[in-house]
Amino acid sequence: MKSTVAHRLRARHAVLPALLALVLLSGCGREPASYTEDAPQVSAGQIQFPADSRQLDVLRSEAVTAGASASLQLPGRVVWDETRSSALRTPLPGQVARIEAQPGQQVKAGQVIAWITSPEFGQAQAEGARGRAELQQARKELDRTRELHAAGVASGRELDEAEATFAGSQADHARATAFAKAYGNGQHVDQRLPLRAPIDGVLVERRMSPGMSVSPDSEQPLAVIGDPDRLWLLLDIPESLAGRLKAGMQVSVPGAEGQPLQETLQHVDDFVDSERRVVQARAELDNRARSFKAGQYVRAQVALPAEGGVSLPDAAVLLIDGKQVVFVEEGKGRFVRHAVHAEELGDGRLWVRDGLAAGSRVVVEGGLLLQQLVDSAPVAATAGTGHTAP
Repeated sequence: MKSTVAHRLRARHAVLPALLALVLLSGCGREPASYTEDAPQVSAGQIQFPADSRQLDVLRSEAVTAGASASLQLPGRVVWDETRSSALRTPLPGQVARIEAQPGQQVKAGQVIAWITSPEFGQAQAEGARGRAELQQARKELDRTRELHAAGVASGRELDEAEATFAGSQADHARATAFAKAYGNGQHVDQRLPLRAPIDGVLVERRMSPGMSVSPDSEQPLAVIGDPDRLWLLLDIPESLAGRLKAGMQVSVPGAEGQPLQETLQHVDDFVDSERRVVQARAELDNRARSFKAGQYVRAQVALPAEGGVSLPDAAVLLIDGKQVVFVEEGKGRFVRHAVHAEELGDGRLWVRDGLAAGSRVVVEGGLLLQQLVDSAPVAATAGTGHTAP
């Protein structure tokens, strides 16, 4: 059982002594001798109360439910569809000089969103201009050296040196040309770095203003281009339930005016987040009605198929010495402790694969009292075999 269930069970177990004291005092209006008559018989995890025992008033049981079909509620977060969105960051440090697009505006790939004044970009522009000039000079020098070599004036060594200089200038020019193609505006020396939209879409986020200093190391992007009609829903699945959710299952989330929106799980990760101990699943959201916003937190429901076994309220399961147990009601005033292995189902219910028959009644209120009675019984009285967990 995972930590969430174990923590809840340990918290319940911590109040055992106080609960028992309250129950034992429930007969304070009766004669002292009546407590002996009211005392239950305890043996090997089996507890038998007298038919008129007042302690039965604090016990309540419920029948377990066949199968493990459940509507699992999971926390979810709405984010931009990564296949239809792009985050813009500056490749070089600088200062926002001018903004060319507003949030909500349709933009095309290559369109300038903003201009960044960057001294480093200006230096790169200057190197590009210098590289073009050096390439032209190296080409002229190579042509002249070839003519002199053909005339027998220049040596072969001088020709080799001219060819090497020209090759180096070509490489520098190619680098400058690639830089200009990648960032644009590389033909001028004006320090103006254009921030361009990499894809077609809508400027859905903008986190910059004129005069703001920007850096490639900033955690937040300066802008986001995306498609608000289609979003992603990311779900956090508890580690204990990760194997039960599959791609193709239906997911329900509250939509416009409270109407549920049915979507399909597209993907379930094949790894567990090492810090949060959850597995992430993803569904696509049809957001043409603008019911959702990126960054929004929602509660999603996933219908789990039945897998046999039984489901029961989580209040029925106790954690005793690291093991899970339930108390089964077997007739009026008779309770027997059973060891179980329960897994989280959500909605306050657990799933037990085997060990409990459908229709069995388990104690959901007063189980702590029964466990304290078992713990308080003499060793001789609890010896022998039975249905209990160690």
